[in-house]
Amino acid sequence: MEDPVELLGINQALRDGCRLHAFLSGGGLRVIRIKKDEELLGYGEHPQVEDALAHANEDWGAGHRPYAEVYGDSGTKMHYLTRSSTASSPLDCWLLAGRTFDAWGLVSGVVVFQLSGLVRVTLPQDILDEVLRTGQPATWDHRGYTYHIVPSNFPNGEPCVSIKVVSCPEGKESGDADSWMYHITKTGQGPDLWSAMENAFESPEVEVEQE
Repeated sequence: MEDPVELLGINQALRDGCRLHAFLSGGGLRVIRIKKDEELLGYGEHPQVEDALAHANEDWGAGHRPYAEVYGDSGTKMHYLTRSSTASSPLDCWLLAGRTFDAWGLVSGVVVFQLSGLVRVTLPQDILDEVLRTGQPATWDHRGYTYHIVPSNFPNGEPCVSIKVVSCPEGKESGDADSWMYHITKTGQGPDLWSAMENAFESPEVEVEQE
C-alpha cells in the first residue's frame, strides 16, 4: 500500500470533520469520496484502491477540482473505463467483492475505519479437515444456525463435504439467504487511516440486521 505519509491530506480531512466513503462503481472502478456536510471535497477513482486514495488525497489538497479537469480528455489522470479483476491488497479485494468502507475522525484526533459488506458463511478449516479425515459427520453452530456437515465427493471422485442447515434462529428459515450470507461491519481505530484500517481487518465481525 501507499506509504501513510502520502495520505496526509486525507488524514487532515478526517480530523477536520470530513467523512471518507469508498465503493465499487458500476464499471468496477474503486471510487473514493471525501465529504463534509454532504459537500464533496475530494474525489478519486482508479482500478485499484491505493491509487484511488492517492487521487482523492491530491484532489482534497487542491480544493476539489471539476471531474473533467482531472479525468477528462485534457485531464491530469488517465480516464479508466474498466476495472481490474486483480486485487492489489486485502483492502482492494474488499472493494472488488462489492463491499464498502468508511472513515471518519473523532474529536480526540483518532481515526475510525469501518469495513461494511456482505460475507459468506465459511466452514472453519478445522471442522472441514476433521470431517474429511475421519469420514464422520459433524455439526457447527454459527450465528444461531446449526449446520450439519457430511463427507461427500465431487463428480471426479475428489473428496469434499456437503452442508445443510438443520436449525435456525427464531423467525428465520433454513432456506433463507441469511443462513448462507450476511451483512457485517468490522471497525478499527488508529492515529491515521492506514493504522485504523489494519485494526479494522483484525477486529471481530459485527453482524448488521438488514431492514
